[in-house]
Parts: sequence; structure tokens; C-alpha cells
Amino acid sequence: MLLARLYKTAIKRRQEAKTQTRQSKTTLAIQTTSMQDSSFTADSTGVSTNIEHNAEPTPEPPTELESIAEHPIQRCNQDILSTIFEWFTCDHMTHRNRRAAQLTMVCRRWRQVALQTPELWRRFDIGLGYPLPTIRKQWDWLVSMRPAAPDDIRVDCIQPGYPDQPALIYLWSQCGISTLERITHLEFVLLRSSTAAGIAHPAIALPDTRIDRLWVDSHEYPGRSTTHAPWEVDQLLETFPHVRYIKLLRQSCFSFRPGNAFLHTTFLHITNCVNVSICAGLSSFVNLERLWIQATTISEGSASSTTTIRMPSLKWLCIYRATNFPWTKLDCPSLQVLTGEESVSDAIIRFLRQHPHVRDIDVQVDKQMFATFARTVPHVETLDLGGYIEGLVEWQTTTDLVEPPFPNVRRLILDRTEEEIGLDLFESI
Repeated sequence: MLLARLYKTAIKRRQEAKTQTRQSKTTLAIQTTSMQDSSFTADSTGVSTNIEHNAEPTPEPPTELESIAEHPIQRCNQDILSTIFEWFTCDHMTHRNRRAAQLTMVCRRWRQVALQTPELWRRFDIGLGYPLPTIRKQWDWLVSMRPAAPDDIRVDCIQPGYPDQPALIYLWSQCGISTLERITHLEFVLLRSSTAAGIAHPAIALPDTRIDRLWVDSHEYPGRSTTHAPWEVDQLLETFPHVRYIKLLRQSCFSFRPGNAFLHTTFLHITNCVNVSICAGLSSFVNLERLWIQATTISEGSASSTTTIRMPSLKWLCIYRATNFPWTKLDCPSLQVLTGEESVSDAIIRFLRQHPHVRDIDVQVDKQMFATFARTVPHVETLDLGGYIEGLVEWQTTTDLVEPPFPNVRRLILDRTEEEIGLDLFESI
């Protein structure tokens, strides 16, 4: 990567500059001696006939430092360079503070631009493997770079066993995290999913802090783990009650207690989780507007419950490869969008019949289910069939459908398909 090359070569600039100065002095001395020892002959017009001294020297190829100095990125204005720096430091898989510091070591101009880009200094990555005084110095350094304290915080709990609660308590108090009025992003990256319950601790609670996003991730996929410790997401929401968006990634054996009321959470995202019991507690999110469940296995005991899941504020539902998802138990009177490319089944057909107000649908429909699906959603306005258009193509020759399907559709998406789509198909819709 260009930025990595720039950083590596920047630390060699002083040594290369000294070396070039020393070489130029030596070359000048050699040229002076050569001029004194050479004999020149001139003809009647006074023009030198010594071709050897008139020949142009062969130019040397540019050094790596010279090539980088002439790179187009060096001609970018400050706004474009700041945007590049922000993208370079926003990767959640790297230590973002270290990358921001690297940008200040490339050259004087890059340092000036980096220091004038506040976005670089609002992120605070905490690795509990570092000594606590070192982490405190890093916090003070970030605060000195930006008038406001960092509000994008990631805690990497790489220690074995449960997260080091005394370390978290120290950081919350010494670094002033407990006094922040708002945190745009708070993320915990665990060694394994069985340690998630250790995050919920009264000493690190933020009862008055608004948190826009709370992520709980794990280094280990739960399907590969042999240790599973059941825990309740309610503990997290009691520790951080003002969370707007909560994302649970690579977790296992968690559940929601029924009967609670989480008023502030509007977006719940669950990805790559196994053996989760969420059906009974989804009704606790009374103001939830967006629900995203992907590549997740819901426990059979939770899915077999006969209790209706009422979600009055839900407007956007994304389900993709969610095993045992309780389609027939959902009651979402405000739902407008169903997405996730889930294969249409009898359960989804019953769900769509119960929710005729859904106007935007993204699903996979095979040719066996196409006729039933088309009769179920005549009200759809935006339909994304992806590459699954076999049923739509076969509809032209079937007698099962008398009227054209989807009479109210305004936007039809047919991408990722290898079949030829003729004009007669579009005319018949």
C-alpha cells in the first residue's frame, strides 16, 4: 500500500539526505580534478573538438524516494488528502490510533494535514494487553490532538478468561469515559463469545451516556468453540441503557428476558450467532424500527413458543439464513420493507398475507412458489428478485395467472442472472 510505503521511507529521509549531500560533494571534487587534467583543443573557429567532454551523461533512474515524491497523491489538496486519511484510519481490524500516528511521520505536509483532520483523533482503541499507564498516556495524547474527547471507543479484551474488569474500571474512571455525555461508537472485541457476560458490570455502567452504536464481537466463531456460557443481553442494556443501535457478532447462547421495556434501542443487528433465544424478548424493544438477523441459528425451544411477538414500530426487516426464525409469530403493523434474499416458503407467504402493507420486498422465489407469491403481494411497489427469475419467465406460458403479476410495481430489480431477458417479458409485466 502506498501509505505504508510512504511511512517506511519517511524514517530514512534524513539519512538519505545526508548521503546525497556527501555524494554530491565527492562528485563535484572529481569533476573539478577532471577539468584541470583534461586538455582541450580548438580549431580555427574556437569550437572544441573534444567529443568526449561534449557528450551528455546517461541519466540515473529515480530512487524510490524520488518516485514517491512525484506521485500524484502529493498533488492532492488538503480536503482530498484528509478524506484519504480518514479512510486509512477507519478500519476496525487495525489499531486506528497507530495508523493516525503513522500519518504524522511521513512528511511535514502530511503531519500538518493530519493534525487538522479532527476525525483521526476521535477514535480510541484500547488493548488490555498494554500497561494501564501506557493506555492513559495514549488517551491524554488523543485529547491534546482534538478539543473534544474521543467518542469512538473500542476495547480489545484479549486476555484469557473473562474481561479484566479492574482494568475496565480503571480506564472508565482515569480516562474520563464515564463522564462522556455521548459516545458515537462503543465496541468490545472478546477473545471468545463465552466471556460476553463479563462486560456487564455496575462499575463500568454508563447510565446517562447516549451511545449511538454498541458492538459486541468475538475473535472466535461460536461454532468452533467448545465453551458456551449462557448470558442475557438484558445485562448489557441495563449497563448501557441509552443504546440506539446494538450489534451482536459471533456470539452464542444469549437470550432476552421477557417483560422488560427497552425504550431507546431502534436497531438490533445479530450476525453469525448460534443457539440464541430471542423470540420471547423481541417484544421488549417497543421502539425498534430495524431488525437484522443474518447467518444465525435460533434455538428450537425459543422458536416453538406460541407467544405473539408484537413489534409495533418495526419498519425494516432483514432476514438472511436465519434458522428457525418465527415468521408466523410476528406482528409488525408498521412494516414497510422486507429484505435479506430469503427463499420464499409457506411461512413467509403466511407472514406476507398477515402484513399486506409491505411495499418493498427483496426475496428469492423459485418457479414452484412464484404463482402463490405473485397472488400474495399484488400491492408490492419495489421488488428485488435478484437472479431468481425462472418463475417470472415461466409465468408467460402458464395459465395459472390470468392477470399480469405485480400490477402496482414501480421498481423491478433483476440482477445477477445468467438467463436472457426478452422485451416481451417486460411488455407483459
